[in-house]
Amino acid sequence: MARKDDLLTLQEIANLAGVGKQTAAKWHHMARKTGGEPPLRLVAKAMGVEIPEANDHSPRYPRRVVVGFLQAVGYLNADESPTERREGRGKWAPARPTIDPRPIEQFDTDQPEAEDSDAEERDAQTSATEPTRKSFHVDRSTGRRLRYYNAHAWKIVGFGSENSFTTSRTRGRFVDPDGIDELERPYWFRETLEQWAEGAEDRKAARFAGPEPDGFTAEGQPFRLLPGDNYYAKKAAGQADRAGKGKPSKQEGREAT
Repeated sequence: MARKDDLLTLQEIANLAGVGKQTAAKWHHMARKTGGEPPLRLVAKAMGVEIPEANDHSPRYPRRVVVGFLQAVGYLNADESPTERREGRGKWAPARPTIDPRPIEQFDTDQPEAEDSDAEERDAQTSATEPTRKSFHVDRSTGRRLRYYNAHAWKIVGFGSENSFTTSRTRGRFVDPDGIDELERPYWFRETLEQWAEGAEDRKAARFAGPEPDGFTAEGQPFRLLPGDNYYAKKAAGQADRAGKGKPSKQEGREAT
């Protein structure tokens, strides 16, 4: 049985992930468009694990770092079995939320996480007296937070489809992601999604309510200014009228000749 401190070569990493060695090599040295270190090094840093052997001519990584990476990007489940792949066309994404590799302590909290409904209820009861307390949704088997990608987030927040969710993001109507993963894909944590969903109806109502009135009468009735009633619109119209009177039309010019 493999141990957590076993060192894996790139070929062994590829075998564990079910990919080619070339893909594993990219995870070892791939330059990222969004900056930062290559994927495997990013995970090692997040987990606080030293990887001196990764600098050798035949790089090797601790098995727990490799497993943490593969769980984070969606190749392995919490029990280290291969993940289920999402059906359909389009960019590959795991069928289920993935496991963030960072220890829960790195999220600036020393409070116990909410793992069940009883814990969440206790959090709600103490939130008034402990406003800084954070309640994280975590994977019970690992104690780590879960990452929700596009393929999972749209269901949590109540969109009709992933396409409508993507369109909303493109138009800037959705909250920014909590992070960009090691393969440079955006993800959210569940509490972020739930918080956004709570205000969805209010945002929708505000979007369809139309613009705010230009003012209110003494009786409190709202009113709008038509373009002709606006001071700047009147001033522009006057300037255009004066400019028109100062220049004879083509017809007037022909009659004068």
